[in-house]
Amino acid sequence: MVLTKKYLEKYQNNVRKTIPDTFAEELLLELGQPFIDNEGHVNEYSEQDIFEQVRKAFQRHFKEVKT
Repeated sequence: MVLTKKYLEKYQNNVRKTIPDTFAEELLLELGQPFIDNEGHVNEYSEQDIFEQVRKAFQRHFKEVKT
C-alpha cells in the first residue's frame, strides 16, 4: 500500500485537523511510492505503517505549530 491523496483527506476528516498543502505533498512524496530495501527489493508499506507514519507526522507538525 502507498499513501494516496484520498487516504490523506480521509485521515484529516477523521481527526478533524487539516494540514498545509506543502506538508501533505511532503508526505505523499515520502509515502506515496514503493521503497527499495537494503537488498534491492521493491516493497510497499503496510496499511499500519502508513497510518503510523501519518499519525506521527501530524503530531510533529502540530507540535511545531504550537511552539
